[in-house]
Amino acid sequence: MSARACAGVLLGLPLSAALLALALIGLPQQGQAWVIPALIAFFPLWTAFMAGAFFFRDGRRAWLVLGAGNVVAFGLLWSLRLAGL
Repeated sequence: MSARACAGVLLGLPLSAALLALALIGLPQQGQAWVIPALIAFFPLWTAFMAGAFFFRDGRRAWLVLGAGNVVAFGLLWSLRLAGL
């Protein structure tokens, strides 16, 4: 299995979850009415990250970019949690 495929599968999953969590937090009542549509949107978003990993030149770059995306997304979630939102 290529490094790009591994990056897309392993780093795309938490990145998809974090981005959808950020989107839900921005909605009124923290998106309680939108949980099911977000769960339905999760798989296509994850699939897009898996496919998008093949646009990188090599596996190292895919790991770096998707890893940085995870760090930023989870950092935002953590900072919002500390802020009390």
